[in-house]
Amino acid sequence: MPPFFPTTHWSVVLAAKRDDTQAKTALGELCLAYRESILRSIERVVQGDSFRRYGGRNAEDLTHDFLAKLLEGKMFEQFRPREGRFRTYLSGAVRHFLSNIRQQESAAKRGGMVVLQQICDEIPQAENEIQEMFDRDWAKTMIDRAVASLGDSQETKTLLPWLTQELTAQHRARLATELGMSDIAVKVALHRLRKKFRTHVREQIARTVESESEIDAELDHLIRAL
Repeated sequence: MPPFFPTTHWSVVLAAKRDDTQAKTALGELCLAYRESILRSIERVVQGDSFRRYGGRNAEDLTHDFLAKLLEGKMFEQFRPREGRFRTYLSGAVRHFLSNIRQQESAAKRGGMVVLQQICDEIPQAENEIQEMFDRDWAKTMIDRAVASLGDSQETKTLLPWLTQELTAQHRARLATELGMSDIAVKVALHRLRKKFRTHVREQIARTVESESEIDAELDHLIRAL
């Protein structure tokens, strides 16, 4: 197992019992780290649905409520071992959280089995939509966190736009002048930055899978999601 696998790694949660304090802490830290993915996913669902169906709460409020319940351990009580990757678990948790709120709001206003059946009929479509949106947001969050971890030196900020773009001789010459470096030095610096970026993306993924062997598959999924 590589050294960047932290103790708050998803495997800590998978191996834990329901009343395991360390597991709850690990799950909470993971969710807080990917709060933006949760917020963006909830925001898109709320924007595409009736605002009243969530008790008038906006995406920020719903995200706060979701994380609060999770950190209190209430959602962990329903956790099942071997849930799979953290991304899958978290998107499912968001889906059920929103469905429960919609059910509560509808039942409170209208009541009866008709409302419950209507909600149940809508869940499959919501599942697909939330999963697709969450995976895309998840991938963006992974990339953003990896980029942020590269640092903010002038060299990094100047070369950052070229992480995924082809660097022509003309562009390299301009960057060399801007950075006060030789053409070769610019080429080497960009190569190192790209290598560092790939490593940091893998580090982010490593925190959310059970073992090192799953990193490449999750990385492929991340690329497809984008």
